[in-house]
Amino acid sequence: MKRGAKSVLRSGRLMGGAAVLALGGIIAKLVGAFYRVPLTNILGAEGMGMYQLVFPVYALFMTMSTAGIPTALSRIVAEQKARGEGAKKYLFSALMTLLTVSVLAGVLVVALSSVLARWQGNEATAIGYTVIAPSVFFVGIIAGLRGWFQGEMYMVPTAVSNVVEQIVKLGVGVGLAVALAPRGTLASVCGALAGVTVSEAVAALYLVVTYAVRTRKNPKEKLIPNRQEAGAMFRVAFPIALLGIMLPLGSFFDSLIIVNALKWGGASTSAATALYGLYSGPVNSLINMPVVIIMSLAIAVVPSVSLSRVEHDAAAIVLKSRMSLKIVYLIGVPATLFFMVFGTNILSVLYPALSPQEISISSGLVRIASFGVVLTSATQIYVSLLQGLDRTFSAIKSLFAAIVVKIAVSLVAVRFIGIAGAAVASVAMSAVSLAGCGAAFCRLTSVHVEKNIAQTLISGVIMALIGVVVREYVPTDIGVLVAGGAVCGIVYFLLVTLFGVFDEEECAFMPFGRYFARLRKKIRFWE
Repeated sequence: MKRGAKSVLRSGRLMGGAAVLALGGIIAKLVGAFYRVPLTNILGAEGMGMYQLVFPVYALFMTMSTAGIPTALSRIVAEQKARGEGAKKYLFSALMTLLTVSVLAGVLVVALSSVLARWQGNEATAIGYTVIAPSVFFVGIIAGLRGWFQGEMYMVPTAVSNVVEQIVKLGVGVGLAVALAPRGTLASVCGALAGVTVSEAVAALYLVVTYAVRTRKNPKEKLIPNRQEAGAMFRVAFPIALLGIMLPLGSFFDSLIIVNALKWGGASTSAATALYGLYSGPVNSLINMPVVIIMSLAIAVVPSVSLSRVEHDAAAIVLKSRMSLKIVYLIGVPATLFFMVFGTNILSVLYPALSPQEISISSGLVRIASFGVVLTSATQIYVSLLQGLDRTFSAIKSLFAAIVVKIAVSLVAVRFIGIAGAAVASVAMSAVSLAGCGAAFCRLTSVHVEKNIAQTLISGVIMALIGVVVREYVPTDIGVLVAGGAVCGIVYFLLVTLFGVFDEEECAFMPFGRYFARLRKKIRFWE
């Protein structure tokens, strides 16, 4: 097969894999959002604050236990397939390492539970760490098998396991939270955290069964890599591990700083925990919805770009990079502006148990934090592209600088302007990380999408202005969201097509690209 044909095929597989992950991510995030809605209404702002104090620490230990191995595994599997060689031995080595480290991480979470709770400013949350600690073990299994499937460019198990995980968490977590609510807020929070552990166990079981079924007909391969091969995998994994820790580390510092800084400003422990619950619960859940769609693309990019790098296919790298960046802004810009215009309406519909004052605080936070949608999403794609190009340390430097900025801004801003300072610090972190990663990527490639970004921004601003008009004339929150979503969606789609953000060649690589290309010709009739 000619190199140009390979580029087309692989780019098509990238978009197809991204589409599968995006669909699974959308479903999982919708289920996850629905999970947060009843959970917030059951636990209240303070209960959500306690839940969210535990979760970032769990996420940090979870990331540390996986240590970058899944992404390294996906890269190596893709590269081995490109060379026509087997890769099962790398999976075996990765799983053995992940399981060992995961067990140690779970034990460490339990051992440090009291210390962590005291540092966070709310000692009552210590028992929550014990409840959620076993899930770290199952995360190790999940991470290893997802890395294997992604390296094979087979994204279905990752997408399905995400959905299964969220559905089980919804059923078990909410069920236990309701059942334990009569025993108090802390007991209800522990019930919700137990749902996380059960959901990870079920997702791990699904992936194990899927792997066993998929590989039973394959010829046996050597399962233990030699010292040189194992060393190669861990050399790839080490910088990815450092990179993977960065974002959870930012959330971990949030859990240490925000409640304490609010208390320094005069808030009680209960009030500070409730404000943190609003920011880390309803607000962040809403802001992260579009990010998860773009993260699906980011996951698919790493092995695909790595494969093109091994083949020295510069044209394919440029094509995949350009399309990935365009899709980031295509999704991120309208999401940011839609949240700014309709944030209050969304929160009122999703969280009826919150008081008018809590809705007002949350909507103000959404207007600030929504800037982070496009900034964080673009950063994730640049990070993935740098990983695929074997320039992971460039991303690490940028994210480390961003975390330092976030800590500094949080310590000052939360103390003096309250919980809004946390949203400002998060946006500052996203802006610094995007600037650093974007500059590092631009030094490596000749990819330029500035014109397309400008076209997307113009389309988004026009969409938002029309959304403001719709909001003024529709009386109910649900009516505003239905009418605003429909009108804004149609207007935005027509505008980006009219501007020609994607050319005819790029349309061919997108899901339903043939139909989109036909519609594009009708709208841009003068071409």
